[in-house]
Amino acid sequence: MLIKSEKNLLDFIKYSPVVIIILIALLVNALIYYQNLKNFEKDMEIYEKNYIDTNKEIAKLHVEKVFSLIKEKKDALETQVKEDLKNRVNEAYAVIENIYKKNPNLNRQALLTQIKEALRPIRFNEGRSYFYINDLYGSIILHPINPDFENTNIYERRKSETINTIINSLEKLKTENETFTNLFWYKPNETKIKYEKITFNKVFRPLNIVIGTGEYLNNITNNVKKEILQYIQNITYGENGYVLVFDYDGYQLAHIKKEYVGKNRIGLTDSNGIKITQSIIAKAKEGKGFISYEGTIMPSTGKPSEKITYVRGLQNWEWAIASGFYTKDMMNYLEKKEIELKKINNKSFEKILLISIILSIVLILLATYVSNRLRIFFSNYRKRIQKEIQANRKKDEMLYQQSKMASMGEMIGNIAHQWRQPLNLISTAASGIKLEDELNILTKESQTNSLNSILKATQYLSKTIDDFREFFNPNKKQSLVSTKSIFERTTDLINVRIKNHPIHIVPKVEDFVIYTYENELNQALINILNNAIDALSPLNDRKRTIFFTIKHFNKTKNPKRLNHFKIDETKEYLLIEIKDNANGIKEEIKDKIFDAYFTTKHQAQGTGIGLYMTYQIITNHLDGHIHVDNTSTPFGNESFKGAKFTILLPIKDV
Repeated sequence: MLIKSEKNLLDFIKYSPVVIIILIALLVNALIYYQNLKNFEKDMEIYEKNYIDTNKEIAKLHVEKVFSLIKEKKDALETQVKEDLKNRVNEAYAVIENIYKKNPNLNRQALLTQIKEALRPIRFNEGRSYFYINDLYGSIILHPINPDFENTNIYERRKSETINTIINSLEKLKTENETFTNLFWYKPNETKIKYEKITFNKVFRPLNIVIGTGEYLNNITNNVKKEILQYIQNITYGENGYVLVFDYDGYQLAHIKKEYVGKNRIGLTDSNGIKITQSIIAKAKEGKGFISYEGTIMPSTGKPSEKITYVRGLQNWEWAIASGFYTKDMMNYLEKKEIELKKINNKSFEKILLISIILSIVLILLATYVSNRLRIFFSNYRKRIQKEIQANRKKDEMLYQQSKMASMGEMIGNIAHQWRQPLNLISTAASGIKLEDELNILTKESQTNSLNSILKATQYLSKTIDDFREFFNPNKKQSLVSTKSIFERTTDLINVRIKNHPIHIVPKVEDFVIYTYENELNQALINILNNAIDALSPLNDRKRTIFFTIKHFNKTKNPKRLNHFKIDETKEYLLIEIKDNANGIKEEIKDKIFDAYFTTKHQAQGTGIGLYMTYQIITNHLDGHIHVDNTSTPFGNESFKGAKFTILLPIKDV
């Protein structure tokens, strides 16, 4: 029959996890719901930013595509013009060469007269182009458009940028046979504006003359402009995307609404007072960039709407090329995304809720199972205690059982605390599954890892009970056990107390195997560690530290150590040292700490049998030695004063 406190403890173990799980589940789901709202707001911000960035890139792409097309057309046009000019000059060159070969007896002046008369009337490119002849030293021999220039010298004319360009070309032809030259010159009958012109010149070496012709680029560029504008006029993308063009005077050259084309819209203003056309032209003159305004018409609705537009200027044509997108499209897009996100969040919340319910049921069943196992264990254990008390009421055995019961109370408390960590781990793993699923990044691997974490935590709960049961196993059997296992099991059983205070353990453990009573040794070490923890816990002015050392010891190798022990110097021993930095034990009570019922703690905190039983276990059960002293221990840059317990156990042969 279980006593009342044991029954209360079992009820606590059975029902407290249920209450904790339910509270955690409610809290987790509330946090998840709140986090979903926060994530929803962040997602909407991300969607809005991505929409703007993406559509900016799309608008920029279409403008840059038009810009690249214009450059390609211009490059191709210039190439074609050069090819045509070269062909024309080669034709004239053939005429000159033919005259030269057929009249070998004529002097240079007579030959030039025939050549001039042969080339003077020739016109091409719709009458715009003609042939001219200079000699290599600047004398103008033939100029059909301005005959007055003939018999004058270019070098003697008033210097200008164009004249200097022609002179540089003649200098170049003194060493080369032909060259292209770009210059600006007046058109026939137009003497106010110079236009860009490409010329091709070729040297006829027998007479040292240069035959050339040229073409004004704008004469054929206009055709290219018409072709480009027709292409731009037909560009549409998405529901409301198109490309528009203004010239720098404000005339609409291209627009999805054809009725706007040809009109001067320099005064176009939106409802906020922004001069739309002027802003586009100003940005084009700067080079390129984005502007915002309220567009006059959104194609899909026929109504004004806020618009973000990318503009790039084509400076030599004085064009502003632009394309943009309407924010109303973005709002429609975000409304759809909002509906999608709410559906995803609701499904995710339902999944997490279902998982929480399933985990709660599993853990409730596990708690019930563990509680029943403990109930059986307590019942059997109590029967064994009663039998032992009846069989042997000697003082040492009775004290030993009392010590066991005291340790049992502490261990059960540790178990109850140790359950919190795996329960938190289970909650965290479940939250991780939900969050990854919500963000659409849940993978089979991450889901499996999270479920494995949950399974591992439940196994840990079961292992806690097994460790507890093994520690209080009344069967006293010697067994082979590693020193590393002794350290780990001892610290594991009081791990909660170590963490709660908190206390830093500095281990120095040589790993080897000994033959001993493991449970007895564990209990003795736990008693020492508990006393160290009790001494350290009130001290807040330092880093609480316990130094735990396990190693081989041989007196012959360490003749100056442990002289207070009478030991066989030929044998091998297990040396255990446990030191703390709790200021040590008062000298007047140091010799009493191993006495039965002696304690410096409050009645509610200690019975005075812990260190007494430790002494009995070490000296009587394990045939060893134990000693306590105060010592100073260097650690880092500091030195700590505290108590040092030294245990020496003979290493027995198996």
